[in-house]
Amino acid sequence: MKKNLLTLKLLLVAIILLSASLSFSAYHHMDEQDSDKFLEVYPNKANTKLDSCALCHSGGSYEKYPDSGKFITMGSCQWCHYKYGYDGSGNIVETLNPYGKDYYLNGRNEGAIRKIETLDSDKDGFSNINEIEALRNPGDASDDPEKIIAPFRIYSRQELSQLPSHTQFMLMNTSRSGDYYAQYTGVPLEVLLEDADILESATGITVYAPDGWSTYHPLEYVEEPSLYHVKGIYPQATYYHDPEAELWCDYSAPLCSSFSHGSIIPVTNGLKALIALQVNGTNLEQGVLNVENKLDGSGPYRIIVPQKTPGEPDQSSREENQNVVWPYNHDLDHNAGYCTRSVTIIKVEPLPEGTTDINVMEAGWNFIDQEKIIIYGAIKGQSGSITGQLFVIKNNERIGLSNAEIKIIETGHKTVSQSDGTYILEEVPIGEYNVSINYEDYKVVTFNHIIVEEDKETKIPICTLSSRPNVCDIDNDDTITLKEIIHWLKKLAGMSN
Repeated sequence: MKKNLLTLKLLLVAIILLSASLSFSAYHHMDEQDSDKFLEVYPNKANTKLDSCALCHSGGSYEKYPDSGKFITMGSCQWCHYKYGYDGSGNIVETLNPYGKDYYLNGRNEGAIRKIETLDSDKDGFSNINEIEALRNPGDASDDPEKIIAPFRIYSRQELSQLPSHTQFMLMNTSRSGDYYAQYTGVPLEVLLEDADILESATGITVYAPDGWSTYHPLEYVEEPSLYHVKGIYPQATYYHDPEAELWCDYSAPLCSSFSHGSIIPVTNGLKALIALQVNGTNLEQGVLNVENKLDGSGPYRIIVPQKTPGEPDQSSREENQNVVWPYNHDLDHNAGYCTRSVTIIKVEPLPEGTTDINVMEAGWNFIDQEKIIIYGAIKGQSGSITGQLFVIKNNERIGLSNAEIKIIETGHKTVSQSDGTYILEEVPIGEYNVSINYEDYKVVTFNHIIVEEDKETKIPICTLSSRPNVCDIDNDDTITLKEIIHWLKKLAGMSN
């Protein structure tokens, strides 16, 4: 009866947690059907990082201006829109990674997915099916089953609001749309990274929006005009105003009335690179996809970088008549184009050795609704541990099971059980995982929805390998109490303990 009660409780928690995990669907835009075909073959990969365009598409780079020697590097989503276009007029093959090309050349259907399972598309020494089962990208040679996911930390709006705040009035200079002056309030990026325990090996960050847009920022100042640094103070700016410029520059921010043309803009503690939470005293408008599959809005958070070389608001490059007071100048500092809107992910470069990218679907669309942001890579991160013990019956006696492999499916963390059957997985990033236990080349059991909390030890129920295939008998003493179920549900709902 006790074991039946345990099974019922486990089933209850599993159903509730599974229902919650399925509340987000992948960003399958522009009527693409390939992700659906992939999920027909691998349905358990729904809502993982493989359930996205990045499974088959790669990034790229192009020369910013003819013969300039300056190249713009783009992530997979940006590169696809650049080469293929929003209207599908380009060549889709030019955007594919090695796995995507194999899929395309073998028929671009469910049969093609099965046909290329045994291939090693990215030539990293692992077959496509082995990488898919391990939640690794079969088209990316740097992402393989031998690596574990990098440390990460997730911040909520409440947590960000508790960090030191900074407010600055500044010009947002665009290339193709309207310029504007605005007051932004948020957390200096340097402060945020310090709070996340950035490693000494870190050199910069790549920030991602949920539509795939990404921008790189070095930690320290560099001469390259298009690289906006994280640390330090940006040059003090001058306020520029001319009645003619009101045709393309928005001067409606409340603080604009405090300045006249040529005034120095004072900012307490100087202009800084920010993760902004507010503009002109109100929360940023939440980012959404419009009918053209483009990002509208800029919140809940936006990366803000001031001009490295302060200048005037020049007219849009799209306007034919440039006979104006401040015509478009491509050499001017158009900082707004590097202020990533609706940022959901900050990747601290370079990833620590032996690690790979986190398992986040579609650059974190779900973080928009949750008002969260994730930082991962060269940071210490928040972690806990997982422990347990395995037994086997021999000669009617229960003895410890050694050399069984225990592995976290999502992260790649793994270990083996000791002579007494005990095991421990350390430095596991906080989160919810599925833990598989294998012995002598066959799966013994998988424990689902194992929750790891910061600086805490999560105990997996002690189990005994059964004579029945792939079955592990749970110890009667290791029951899940109603208190634990309530605790998990509160965690799921984002409530405090």
